[in-house]
Amino acid sequence: MTPDPLDSTLERSAPATRAADASDLRAMMAAARTEAHPRRHRRVGIVAGALTLTLAGGASFAAASSSWDWSAGMNPNRSHTYLSPTWGECELRVGNIVAANPLRQFELDRAIDDWFATEDVAAEVEPYIAGHLDVLKRDPSNGSDPRAADTNHWVAVDEALWDAMSAGLRDRGFDNASISSGGGQVHCDGEQWK
Repeated sequence: MTPDPLDSTLERSAPATRAADASDLRAMMAAARTEAHPRRHRRVGIVAGALTLTLAGGASFAAASSSWDWSAGMNPNRSHTYLSPTWGECELRVGNIVAANPLRQFELDRAIDDWFATEDVAAEVEPYIAGHLDVLKRDPSNGSDPRAADTNHWVAVDEALWDAMSAGLRDRGFDNASISSGGGQVHCDGEQWK
């Protein structure tokens, strides 16, 4: 194939680039998850080393913060406590869960509250964690970050909680298309996000 002179000129005129820092990428992705409201019924996967996660039932997003202020809508009755590898005890809350059909919002809220009140959330979440951790550990960008064990565990638990809750909601008459968006937030005793 003959090179195009215009392509050659454009390539020479491009500014120099540098490889993105893995911790910067993770921070950008965490910020994007707090801003975006992805549809819950979409499946997502790890693509080109980006931290995109597979869910059984949809996509969620979670925010990490070094302060103990909870975002509006993070319901303490919709929480799960777990132990992080080095950050100690963590509390993961979910909230701002929006029904795809606004007429079913009250019914959805009752189903979510019932699931958290009546199920052993830790036992429901546990079977999903290992699969998410396996996917995250294969991400080569995690190798140089000293916080990778904790951030990977947080993301795996967050995704596992959504998986388990999705399964519980199916039993209560809500399929994946019933939820348009939702969010989460985590705080750990010894969290270090920077």
